Amino acid sequence: MKKILALVLAVFIVFVSCQKNEPLFSNISDDESLEEVKTALNANLDSKNVEAFINGVIDYNETIEKVSLRGKFEKDKPEYDLEKIYELWPAKKGDFIGTNCRINTFMLLKNNLEIREGKIDDSLLFMDKDAVSTGKIFNDKDTQKFKQLFSRVKTENTKDIRIHAQKMKEHFSNIKFDKNAKMLSVVLHDNFDGDFLFIGHAGVLVKNKGKFLFVEKLSFDEPFQAIKFSTKEDCYNYLFLKYKHYHDETTAKPFIMENDELVELALY
Repeated sequence: MKKILALVLAVFIVFVSCQKNEPLFSNISDDESLEEVKTALNANLDSKNVEAFINGVIDYNETIEKVSLRGKFEKDKPEYDLEKIYELWPAKKGDFIGTNCRINTFMLLKNNLEIREGKIDDSLLFMDKDAVSTGKIFNDKDTQKFKQLFSRVKTENTKDIRIHAQKMKEHFSNIKFDKNAKMLSVVLHDNFDGDFLFIGHAGVLVKNKGKFLFVEKLSFDEPFQAIKFSTKEDCYNYLFLKYKHYHDETTAKPFIMENDELVELALY
């Protein structure tokens, strides 16, 4: 009987521990979540950039009439009525396709980064550039820095992510990152017209009340998300698992970088 009770207790402890470590998702779509995210970002970033970001969140949420959105942080991953969202956005915004993960990441971090001039390959940023130009999001100087940060990077014909990560590190050598507000990147290997690396997804990670808050825009069409994680490793795993299939038998697996450093994951 004692052994059974001990086993039950152990299972209960593991269950409670797992519950506490579950990520919590929000679309920053009510006053409480907006204020919480704004406060966490303001503690680490330029307040004008945070204000611009929050205004973008509010504008997006109102444009899609908060379809499928949640304000409160909850453990279940949101499911979005993309068909309805696809109808509402262009009907109200016309040619402006909105913003994506890279645009919002740069919007938040731009005053926390030191970006020296370097080689730019913006061939995969055509939609980003159209959005920035149509929406008048950045001035010319910041647009150049944006293109530099998210430039396509030449790499080798290999599946070894450590070789690719070194190429990204070399690319980032012209950039001084912030130590508190971190840029997390999902780097993809593409070999359509040569071997190149490209940041397919990005977001900003900051500490928040002893835990971690990750802020992302899923795509031009899809909503903003703010996610609370107990550890940075939980955030890394979330990103890798979400994008792990973005490769084929001839390319390397996606990998995660925190600023200019490869994140070592057992999942690789």
